[in-house]
Amino acid sequence: MEDLAALVEGKMFAGQEFLVWLWFESELFEGTLTLNDGNPCEFWLESSLALARDNEHTSLRGEAPSSNSEAHEALRQGKLPVRAAVRIIRDQLEWSFVLSADDLSLSSVRIPAQLKDEADERFYERMYLIEQLETMLEGLFADFLTLRLGKAWDGFVLPSIREWVKDDTGDADLYSKKRAEALKKKR
Repeated sequence: MEDLAALVEGKMFAGQEFLVWLWFESELFEGTLTLNDGNPCEFWLESSLALARDNEHTSLRGEAPSSNSEAHEALRQGKLPVRAAVRIIRDQLEWSFVLSADDLSLSSVRIPAQLKDEADERFYERMYLIEQLETMLEGLFADFLTLRLGKAWDGFVLPSIREWVKDDTGDADLYSKKRAEALKKKR
């Protein structure tokens, strides 16, 4: 059992890298991400962001903590996100939640307002809205894993993230083109 625990512990970086990648893409594409079904959504980190490295922690709160200079400085110091409040808007429906990097769990999930009147219909609508959120996150994670586990990561994703961390810049058009090519090969 210790071997399994060590294996899990050794892979915990994936959630942190996923959060960094989401943060990077949301800023590079100005809050509009393309999901793996080809449809766009608005995506941004909001209200709270926690970063850590070893025993050093930085917690930021506010309207857009991820665009705060302190957040980018924490990245430059090697701190990675461990928890972030996220908002997604798709087709005029809005979800918010807190994503934990350790186990990719969601908490404080808020789904779009329900429209149905009867209790049974509200239940099924709620399940449908939760399923939509799960599908969006699974698609984003699948894209991340495709990039992370392929040649694209070292080829252009990681260098682009490093450039963004260093000076808050990036070539969205070039990155988008290379990203689309890398993801197209896997689909």
